[in-house]
Amino acid sequence: MKRIFLITIAGIIFFAAMTTGSFAENYWDKWQKTISLDIFPECGVNVRGIGGDDILQETVNIYCGVNPGGYVGYINPKVSDIYKKKGKNYPDGKTGVLVFKKIGATFTTDHKDGMPIYDVISITDGKSIASKEKGHPLNPETCAKCHIGFGGVCKGFVCGNRM
Repeated sequence: MKRIFLITIAGIIFFAAMTTGSFAENYWDKWQKTISLDIFPECGVNVRGIGGDDILQETVNIYCGVNPGGYVGYINPKVSDIYKKKGKNYPDGKTGVLVFKKIGATFTTDHKDGMPIYDVISITDGKSIASKEKGHPLNPETCAKCHIGFGGVCKGFVCGNRM
């Protein structure tokens, strides 16, 4: 039942993106590309056996139900040095994004007073589409739980520091 719900939400987001168009430019369009994945693995796939790591495995486990398609990550050039050094002291402002074009959603990380602020925004209008449902893949608490859970890998609350 939960899988059907997640697939329905992804479909709604996708069709909304297709019918309303897209911003001419998003704030991350000129940022540095960091990570990308062309095709998102199916639920149940063990990506560790094909060269993936714990972060990718957890990402697959959490998001495969919404069938998000591939993604591209971008980091704000103002924090690129911190990101490359796997730093943890990010200045206030926009930090990084993970863009899922297929479902029309962008996972965002901003920082305020040294703490991350996670959100899920629509690519088409920049408005939050984050879920308030506890445990839902598009709930910012899910983002926080995952980012904190990789002791040392997600330093500074920004994962994917593999540059």
